[in-house]
Amino acid sequence: MFFTLHSEHKIGYKKLSDADLGLTKGSSHQTHIGLYERKNMLSFLKNEDTTTAILIYNDYFDVLQCNFERIQNPDGTYRSPKISLGEKDENTVVRKIREFAKLNPKLDYYLVWFALENNELLFWLIDNSSSDYAKLKDFFPTENTVYDTSEIMFAPLIKFIEAKIDELSISLQEDLEIISQTSTKSEKYRALDIEKAQERFKITGRTGEELINEYLEMQKSENLISAFEWVNKSRESGKPFDFVVNPASDEENFIDVKTTQFKFEQPLMFSDGEIDFINSIDETQYSVYRVFSLRENAHKFRKCFECFNYMKNLEAKISNFKTEIQSTSSNVRGIKLAVPPTSLVFKQISSDILLKGVTK
Repeated sequence: MFFTLHSEHKIGYKKLSDADLGLTKGSSHQTHIGLYERKNMLSFLKNEDTTTAILIYNDYFDVLQCNFERIQNPDGTYRSPKISLGEKDENTVVRKIREFAKLNPKLDYYLVWFALENNELLFWLIDNSSSDYAKLKDFFPTENTVYDTSEIMFAPLIKFIEAKIDELSISLQEDLEIISQTSTKSEKYRALDIEKAQERFKITGRTGEELINEYLEMQKSENLISAFEWVNKSRESGKPFDFVVNPASDEENFIDVKTTQFKFEQPLMFSDGEIDFINSIDETQYSVYRVFSLRENAHKFRKCFECFNYMKNLEAKISNFKTEIQSTSSNVRGIKLAVPPTSLVFKQISSDILLKGVTK
């Protein structure tokens, strides 16, 4: 996954002052949080760079704007970097940190920062009442410094941080999985993040089909079906289904495998071509096999049936939309819709069926 520490192997650790946190009284109006510098840390950033960064605090996890810059010396050279508050309407890392600090101003706050492999910054705000602080202080005996985490003693810390990020970032990963299927542009995610999500989703989709292929092989061996064809076995066929059960018979049925790394409720993506196909056959001939929980050891799927009424309504709305667009001398070149896997769409949804076999 893309939440992996950067190859520069540097982590900064600082106890934040009242000025950093915007808690000073009187004339001090510091508008930034200073960071410490060590050779090659954050060297990929420009001297002034408006970017995005991840902020973690307890169970909070989000991507925010980050105004990064290095302090310029009188001779034109640059020294230690800092991140600034930004304008009032900007949802920045510094502004959010100060919001948290104002909720409990009597606590001590510490900031851990480092780069991820995609060159995105991550800031981890920690207060001295948290279990995270108790864990990290053993690795960071000295405040206000930068540590080189390539040393073997930091290996358990890296695993702890990556597990923490993985746990808190599920909603962002779910969002990226949807974006990866629609080629949607997003100001929140970098192009590299979306590209990697697309690569992961190709693997996810293929794994789901392999699991269902094994399931159908078992069904065939038990004489529950007579035959089936995996249309994408050698290469992606481009057809609006993945398997044909009992092909070229009166009982021919079509299965579309839709796979997610995450929970069953993750939206299903349908193209206008898939919707057209569903409406061209008998309702009893089509089903979606929703494979989910690939992140877990026990992979599962549910059979989803009878979506004719929903898809017929969608087809009519898509047709009307295309007609309206054509009246402007333009054409629609493909539509993708995120559809909830609920009783609103499918009249029948089976209980969980456990899958064994392929894991990636």
